[in-house]
Amino acid sequence: MSFVTVAKAGEIAPGTLKHVEVGETEICIANVEGAFYAVGDRCGHENARMSRGSLMGTIVTCPMHASQFDITTGKLMSGPVLELEGITEKFAGCPESIRKAVGEMFAGIAEEQRLIRTHDLPVYEVKREGSDILVDLNGAH
Repeated sequence: MSFVTVAKAGEIAPGTLKHVEVGETEICIANVEGAFYAVGDRCGHENARMSRGSLMGTIVTCPMHASQFDITTGKLMSGPVLELEGITEKFAGCPESIRKAVGEMFAGIAEEQRLIRTHDLPVYEVKREGSDILVDLNGAH
């Protein structure tokens, strides 16, 4: 095992997330009622930074398309949510040809989004030594 100190426990309040980088590895550290968990900090859908999302209990929600993952297992729980309905109304003052082109473009984007597979997040073993939070970088699963 290859544990590396990544943060101080006091830096991550209960119910919050923290982004850390160790070399090329980006990690999202979560504090769930005093227990610390670590997953890869890039969403398995479109690579958004998970640490910029939200944490409710053990569920972390991606800030980009609201995919939800269990922070304890890295498993995808739901998502992504693609909110493109009503987009053409934002172009109501434009000529019909523009509204039609925009509608077709966003319909194509929505279709492509549905084809993107969302992968589970890698999970890292975490341990606490005093005030230090350590992560095993070689143990991602």
